[in-house]
Amino acid sequence: MELWQSLLVAFGGNAALLLVLGFLGRSLMSTVLAKDVEKFKAALQQAGVEHQIRFSKLHEKRAEVLAELYKLLVAAYWQVSEFTSPAQWGDPDRKEQYAAAINGVAAYFRFFDQHRIWLPPELCDPLEAFAKQLRTPAIHLGVYLRIERPTEKTLIEQGEVWDKAWQAVDDDIPKLRFAIEAEFRKLLGAGGAG
Repeated sequence: MELWQSLLVAFGGNAALLLVLGFLGRSLMSTVLAKDVEKFKAALQQAGVEHQIRFSKLHEKRAEVLAELYKLLVAAYWQVSEFTSPAQWGDPDRKEQYAAAINGVAAYFRFFDQHRIWLPPELCDPLEAFAKQLRTPAIHLGVYLRIERPTEKTLIEQGEVWDKAWQAVDDDIPKLRFAIEAEFRKLLGAGGAG
């Protein structure tokens, strides 16, 4: 055997052994990595399902809160509207109407304040403003209607306050209500400004 053949046999055997070991090592690493990738995919899928369930429950709870809040909003609006309306049928008990209006606004605002965590911040300001815009004309009118022996000047002021209260309830508050309704629809994914 010549020198080059001896070197080839000596180094070629080692090279072949290294080649085989390299191939086996690569196969082993591919198998381990494939298992890790599958575990990672399964974990991602599970996290995705958990996120979807949480999001679905959040959306469901938000929808429940919005439904109840809207019900109270409408009830408060109609109670204040009935109280401030210049067209009164029969001989209504103004004290009962006032109490119903104030209690309706309070029930709405109390529910809103207790559940505002479920609402986006940009919706909270108009909802709070709605309560204040409903309460203010009712209180102003209620103060004048509680005066037992009004003077002529007080009666004139009462008429002006009543007109302002009705104008707020008839003109201003519905605009805010429709803006809130549009935000509710967006939040629920039920279309834009309806």
